Amino acid sequence: MKTVYVMGAGASAAEGAPVVRNFLRIAHRYFKEERNDIDLEIVWEFLEYFYGTRKKIKSEDDLDKYLGIDELFNIVDWYLLHNQAFSLRFPMPRLYELKSALVMMISLTLERSLPPDKGIHHSFVSEVMSSCDERPTFISLNYDIVLDKAVRATGYGLEYGFYGSHDDHLKTRGKVPLYKLHGSLNWTLCPLCGEISEHEEKVAHLLFTESSITCLNCGGENLQSVIIAPTLYKSYNISRLHNIWDSAGGAISRSDRLVIIGYSLAPADTSIIATVKRALNVPDRKREMVVINPSRRVCSRYRQIFGEECRIICASFTGQVP
Repeated sequence: MKTVYVMGAGASAAEGAPVVRNFLRIAHRYFKEERNDIDLEIVWEFLEYFYGTRKKIKSEDDLDKYLGIDELFNIVDWYLLHNQAFSLRFPMPRLYELKSALVMMISLTLERSLPPDKGIHHSFVSEVMSSCDERPTFISLNYDIVLDKAVRATGYGLEYGFYGSHDDHLKTRGKVPLYKLHGSLNWTLCPLCGEISEHEEKVAHLLFTESSITCLNCGGENLQSVIIAPTLYKSYNISRLHNIWDSAGGAISRSDRLVIIGYSLAPADTSIIATVKRALNVPDRKREMVVINPSRRVCSRYRQIFGEECRIICASFTGQVP
């Protein structure tokens, strides 16, 4: 049986990763209240100016009154997309600086949040690999490498899908397809050759603090992180990501079983919803679809989009294989 597992933010949250609604609170705690030497002042300053009160953000509790990180990205991207400044204090060059700071915040916060120890992903992947008759395919919407490490711990390598088709990836011995649609903390993009390099460990947070990392393909410098921000105006202008998306769509269309874990099906993720629905519309093919999510609202939305035949498990991810 060809099984595809789609892992959303809820899966990583079970390991300790922050989610959209509390991301800014956790980042403020790590990089403001604990006085780490990380310059994210432009983020807090923009939030203070955005509301016009100029009231200082003194603690993470204050952030309950402000935008979440997804809406913050939406606002900044809207101004940049329309070539508009926000104010005299935030002309377009500072908005570009702000967006870079937000990407840095995501990278550093995830690096700090997730423990290096083995967690429920390891037990989950281990059970999946030992119980399946065919190698599964994983699709991740997360930047962290918790799932990556769990797959490697079973003795398999990873096929990220930068080149070739999904069928090609399945034929690669000793590797498991893992398609990360929004990028990964262990990838770097080289502006010289345009290639993505994959690293064993997280490196995205290091790109903002040191310059010793070079492209594994051409040796180029000034590498960029591969993180598609959580915004309505997502830009997938990295050529290798297009191949990853095509491979993910191919995996879903060929699947006999699709399991979606911890993904909220947010309206901002139109590209993902459209890709999955299109892949499912293969003529004369029946498949089982299972959703694991603790939110009743989200579970109801799945039924609206995927129909009554979708089996819903309204519970948090615990590492058990459904």
